[in-house]
Amino acid sequence: MATTFIQSADIIEFIPVPNPQSVIHEARADNPHEFVTRYHPKVGEMKFKSLVFPHVHVMNLQWASQEDVILYDSTPVDTININFHMAGRLDTTFEGLSHDLPMRPGKHNLVFSPEGGDTNRISANDSLEMFHISLDKTFFSNIIGCDDHWSERVQKNLLCNRPFSGIRGTANTTPRMQSLIREVKQCREGGALRNLMIQSKVLELLALQVEQFRGPNQADGISVGDADKLHQLKYFLDMHFLEEHSLAELSRICLLNEFKVKKGFKELFGTTVFGYLRKLRMDYAEQQLLDSSYSVEEVSDLLGYEHAQHFSIAFKKYRGINPSSLKSRRIVA
Repeated sequence: MATTFIQSADIIEFIPVPNPQSVIHEARADNPHEFVTRYHPKVGEMKFKSLVFPHVHVMNLQWASQEDVILYDSTPVDTININFHMAGRLDTTFEGLSHDLPMRPGKHNLVFSPEGGDTNRISANDSLEMFHISLDKTFFSNIIGCDDHWSERVQKNLLCNRPFSGIRGTANTTPRMQSLIREVKQCREGGALRNLMIQSKVLELLALQVEQFRGPNQADGISVGDADKLHQLKYFLDMHFLEEHSLAELSRICLLNEFKVKKGFKELFGTTVFGYLRKLRMDYAEQQLLDSSYSVEEVSDLLGYEHAQHFSIAFKKYRGINPSSLKSRRIVA
């Protein structure tokens, strides 16, 4: 099967589709609650929702490719671009970065590539979905500050207009990130309330992403080595939050004694180990109740509860609403 080579600018001009990497407002008559569908004879069908705020562009893009496509963009870029990958496979290289960024479902990245020159490879008959955020460079620089090694490196790169990525490769999209993305996608408010709600959730998404990228920080009374182990433990919990854990087991995993795990985790992350586990599980439960066909009983089983009633009590205590009520109010994006 032949491969289609095409410039991004050609697609944007032909269809037209908003430029995901631009924060310049384009006057549009599209309903922000509904997907707009466009078709290109070479690359297939695209659907998108696009909202532009001061300094921020949020775009949910779905693309069903008909053949192998290599999409090249040579346009200089003056924005920070973030991709939360929801579905499909996208292999990307950026000019000035020594590493590729293979995007897969449940992964995310952050890239500054001022010279353009990114190349995206999409396989035939693949269905992509991306939740894309573009941020004005100065706005991004101002909000991340410069109080740790990660932000210091980023600020130097921005000042010198050098390309960089948040980390080498991609990071895992956490349940809380998924929940925020879902809330943005399903927001049915209008006017100023919609604008405020979406921007606040996008900024929280960015905060969670930067927290991942920054890695270990040294808190009072915690050595750099211990902080690193606690961050590794937090990452382990992100990946294994549906399993049952004891403090003794978690201590063995991160090679710290139980006292250091209890005290250090709370000091570093502002919550206890088991409080963090409860948050991950309840966020996951909410996601399943809203996004899947699982019943309350099935979600209870997923979380390991022996009785659904115990899950309902725990969920209401955490979320302030019964899971059955939340399930009945399920909204399809």
